[in-house]
Amino acid sequence: MDTVLIVDDERFFLTVLGDFVIERLQMQPLLAQDGPTALSLLEKQPVDLVLLDIIMPEMDGLEVLRKIKDRSPSLPVIMVTASDCLDHAISALCEGADDFVRKPVDFDELQLCVTRTLTRMRVAKLPPQPPPGPGWERRKAPRVCLGGEPPAHAQLKQLKDVSLIDLSRSGALVEHTEPVRTGEIYCLSFSVGGSQVQVLARAVRAYASHFVTPAGGERQLVFRTGMEFVGVEKAAADLIAAHVEHLLKEPGRGMGDGIR
Repeated sequence: MDTVLIVDDERFFLTVLGDFVIERLQMQPLLAQDGPTALSLLEKQPVDLVLLDIIMPEMDGLEVLRKIKDRSPSLPVIMVTASDCLDHAISALCEGADDFVRKPVDFDELQLCVTRTLTRMRVAKLPPQPPPGPGWERRKAPRVCLGGEPPAHAQLKQLKDVSLIDLSRSGALVEHTEPVRTGEIYCLSFSVGGSQVQVLARAVRAYASHFVTPAGGERQLVFRTGMEFVGVEKAAADLIAAHVEHLLKEPGRGMGDGIR
């Protein structure tokens, strides 16, 4: 049975989350009320996922997150925050957190978040796919790396005028004329099934696609960027999932090369 380490200074919330892990996730909970205890437990036994509160006395969640990622970079960590301000969550994502949820916790949203995170980690461990053939390469525009390491104190950026090219439950392929940096977190707004949704997403790959010339304007370079969702409200996640299922059921319709 997979094990989830839950770290929160509120004893009642620890108990509630422990019951949630057993009943909804069918996983084994491991409870810690502070950062040092959590780090000690990680030294003693294997853990598959960490649910980590951000605001705690003495050692806060961001410091615990840094120590966890220093020791086990691939261990998935979902942050839990009671703050209405996104600054803490964005800082956590830039420090390596895989996702976040807000208090009071919507347990349907948390279950979706855990499932999405664990699926992403399992897919990352699959053997690499063979490189595409030369014919495929000729049909694609050359890719130009625009990225680098994300800045230490990245701020949330709104990526404007986004056109949706491909969509999955865990991410999207988008077109835009505004340059991005891989590794940074962006707020995306796009239409799905006639409804507007907003998500937080990390740019994971970016390349120059083609040029366009708007009427009466200057020639502009269009970029394509693969975005990995790291913060999706439950209503938006449900809408995206339903839209993806609808597309997959259409005869002869397949998803493109978006993020899976």
